[in-house]
Amino acid sequence: MKSFSWPLLAAALSYAGTVNGALQRTCASGADNVCFSIGVPASSASAGSGNIYFQISAPTKYQWVALGTGTGMSGSNIFLMYQDGAGNLTLSPRRGTRYTEPKLDTSSDAAKLTLLAGSGVNGDTMVANVKCANCESWSGGTLSLTSTGNWISAWREGSSLSTTEKSAQISQHDDTARFQLDMSTASISSDSNPFTQASTSSGTGSGSGSGSGSGSGSGSGSGSGSTGNGFTNEGGSLVNNRILVAHGVVMAIVMAILYPLGSLLMPLLGKWYIHAAWQSITFILMWVGFGIGVKCAMDRDELFEQTHTILGTVVVCLLVIQPFLGLAHHRHYVANKSRGLVSHAHIWWGRSLLVLGVINGGLGLQLAEERKSLVIAYSVIAGIVFLLYLLAKLWASFGSKRRAGSKQPGSPISLSSREPQRRPFQEGKRNREDGRYV
Repeated sequence: MKSFSWPLLAAALSYAGTVNGALQRTCASGADNVCFSIGVPASSASAGSGNIYFQISAPTKYQWVALGTGTGMSGSNIFLMYQDGAGNLTLSPRRGTRYTEPKLDTSSDAAKLTLLAGSGVNGDTMVANVKCANCESWSGGTLSLTSTGNWISAWREGSSLSTTEKSAQISQHDDTARFQLDMSTASISSDSNPFTQASTSSGTGSGSGSGSGSGSGSGSGSGSGSTGNGFTNEGGSLVNNRILVAHGVVMAIVMAILYPLGSLLMPLLGKWYIHAAWQSITFILMWVGFGIGVKCAMDRDELFEQTHTILGTVVVCLLVIQPFLGLAHHRHYVANKSRGLVSHAHIWWGRSLLVLGVINGGLGLQLAEERKSLVIAYSVIAGIVFLLYLLAKLWASFGSKRRAGSKQPGSPISLSSREPQRRPFQEGKRNREDGRYV
C-alpha cells in the first residue's frame, strides 16, 4: 500500500480543520493584512461559558495590534499583542478607559489568556493564537457565545516595543475598526487549538499569556481560518479619524472662538454690518461642522443615542433663530434709538446657546474618548476666550457709560466741547453705527 506523502498529509489536516471547524475570519479595512479569526468550542457554546479561541495576525511593521470585546474602547476587554524583541510575542490583557491608553488589567476578572502553539514571529508576520478561558464576562460587559457579539480592534505602526512586560506603555492607535459576529457561526467541534491544523509554515517561537494564569506555545505560522459569513459591519473604521478630527476642529473653532469674537465686534468696532457678515460666515461653518458630525455619529451608530449628539442638534437648530432676532433687533434700534425686548432676546439667546455649545464640545471629546491632555487644552482655550469676552464686554460697557456721562449738562467736556450741532440725518447715521446697542 502506498503511503501518503507529508505534503498530502498536511493538506488533509488543513482541509479537515476547515471542514470540522467553522473558524470565522475577517481583516480590518484601512489596515494592511491585520486579520482576526474566532472560534467557539461547541461545549463552551452549550454551557454559555468556557474557552474561546481567537487569532491575531499582522505584519511586523505594526508596533502593536489589539482585539477586544465591547462596543467601544471605554470598559472594553482588550487583548494586546506586540513583539518581545526575541522573535516571540507578548500578550497583554487590558481594560479600555475613556481618556488614556488601556492599562494592564490586574483585576480578579481579568482575561485568562494563554498563548498557544503556532504563535510567534515568522519573517515579516506576527501571529498570536490565543485561548481565553473567561472572555464571556468581565466587569465592563458580557459576550454571548451563541448570538451576535460586538468586537473592536485597533493598531499602530512603528518600531517593535521589544519587551516582555505586559504593562508596557503604548502610544495612541493609528486607526480602529469594529465588527459584529454571529458567534453561533464560529462553532468548532473540539475544545483545542484550532489554528495549528491550518498552519502552512513552520518555525519556533514562544510567548506567555497573562491574567490569573499563563501559558506558552511553540512554532509559528501564517494566519488561518476561513473567511466566514457570520460577520456584519466587518472591517471598516469606527469612523475615519480625519473626519472625526475635522468635525471637532470646526465646531471648536466656531463655538469657542468665532462666535464669541463676532459678538465682540459690535461693541469694539461699532459696525453692525461687520458683525452680521462675521456671524453669517460662522453660521455657515457651523452647519458644515454639524454635517460632518452627523456623518461621524452615523458611522458610530450613535446619532441621537448620546448626550453630545442630542444636545448638539438642539443647539445648532435653535441657533437658526438667532439671525432673525439680530435683524429684528437692528430694525428696532434704528427706529427707536434704544434697545428693546427683542434686543435683549437676541443677546441672551445667543449667549446661552454659546455656553451650551462650548459645554457640548467637551462632551464630544469625552464621547470620542480623546486623551485627557486634549480635554484640558480645550477647557483652557475656552476659559481664556470666555475671560477675554468678559473683559471686552466690561470695557465696552465702561466706555459707553463714560461717553454718556460726557454729554451731561455742566460737565467739563460738554462746556469745552466745540463739536458742531449734528443734523438729524447725521445723528441717525451715528446711532446706527454706535456699538452700544449690541
